[in-house]
Amino acid sequence: MKVACVTLGCRTNQHDTAEMQTLLEQEGFSIVNGKEKADAYVINTCTVTQRSDTSSRLAVKKSLAINPDALVVFTGCYAQLNPEEASEMQGLDIVLGNADKLEVANLIKKKLLNPGQPWEKSASTEIIMSDIHKKRIFRTIPVQNFQGMTKAFIKVQTGCDEKCSFCTVVRARGKSISDTRENIIHNIQQAVTSGFKEITLTGINLGTWGMDRNETFSSLVRDIVELPGDFRVRLSSINPMEIDNDLIRLMAETEKLCSHLHIPLQSGDDATLKAMHRNYNRQQYLDVAQRAVAAIPGLGLGADVIVGFPGETEEGFEKTRELIELLPFSYLHVFSYSPRRGTEAYQLKDNVPGNIKKQRNQNLTQLAAHKALKFRENFLRQQETVLIENQRDTKSGWLKGHTGNYIPVIMEGSDSLKNNLVPVALQRVSEHQVTGCVQ
Repeated sequence: MKVACVTLGCRTNQHDTAEMQTLLEQEGFSIVNGKEKADAYVINTCTVTQRSDTSSRLAVKKSLAINPDALVVFTGCYAQLNPEEASEMQGLDIVLGNADKLEVANLIKKKLLNPGQPWEKSASTEIIMSDIHKKRIFRTIPVQNFQGMTKAFIKVQTGCDEKCSFCTVVRARGKSISDTRENIIHNIQQAVTSGFKEITLTGINLGTWGMDRNETFSSLVRDIVELPGDFRVRLSSINPMEIDNDLIRLMAETEKLCSHLHIPLQSGDDATLKAMHRNYNRQQYLDVAQRAVAAIPGLGLGADVIVGFPGETEEGFEKTRELIELLPFSYLHVFSYSPRRGTEAYQLKDNVPGNIKKQRNQNLTQLAAHKALKFRENFLRQQETVLIENQRDTKSGWLKGHTGNYIPVIMEGSDSLKNNLVPVALQRVSEHQVTGCVQ
């Protein structure tokens, strides 16, 4: 029988999907693409924005359009936060909580392979939801396949103890817990043995790994990069207050650790940061980012920014724009604030008009494009190591991949280069595209 998994949202979700696929394969199911006809569809949802909610619901409709009789499982953060709402979606069979994802294979097997009760869709939806806030043990399994990706996403931590006023993550993922150092090392060794050339460390609040064990995240990264093998390590999003001098030094001195930091900013205005309940101020963010830029050659620096948060004045927005001007960002993810039910900010007056949000978003998006071009031009005619991906660029048909500092590159070449770390000279740079030549 065939099962298709559809993943929305963060890299942690991508790891969770890979775990579920591994368990399904162990039970004898064949994993197929989400666009193919399958006997069951697993929708791993995101709820970070209203658009994420819409995309999650749309994934259910698309799956049922392919096979109206399929078993449909709805899991992830949307399912965790709004199980009753989700259960009202037509054609949905199971709503599965985040803490219960590793039960997915057993559930599907019982539904589809029960000889005493042949599978038929029901008008009702079953909700399976453990208490995400209860004390729990970190659970994960080794993964050898990531939906055809060349990168392995290794989850080392989940949950978050921060209380950002705009964020639903604490309610969706529970308190912060860490995997053991030994299990992480084992999972990474398994991924490297399986042929992955890039290991991306993921977590809901990645840099807090080890705080519940009196260990530091930078010491974990040090142990990982010392492992033998032809692979490199990338960090997913990490908050500024979790970036210590040891991590910066390690990234500066270790070729195996990608020179790339994604440090969420959200705002460059202290009043807005305080209203958001972020655990840093403008100057602290600047200090961390400037230390990293000064120490790490060619650092690719990315950030998330929210515009139009309740109470954000024109002066506050300008402070954000000025901070972005100060730092050599290589890319930005710019979001217009949208109220999220269940967050503290939902109670605040959404007092920044939509047209102003749109204008501020466009302003920062244009600034980000300018800074991205300026950053990429620094590497013109230089040789960089690129991990060649399994999928070719859809427009040109050329190979594609990313440099260690996260510059996207396309280049001509044969399929034999896929899933390899390849030296590439960057030949042409524009706002939309970087073209290279394999050396």
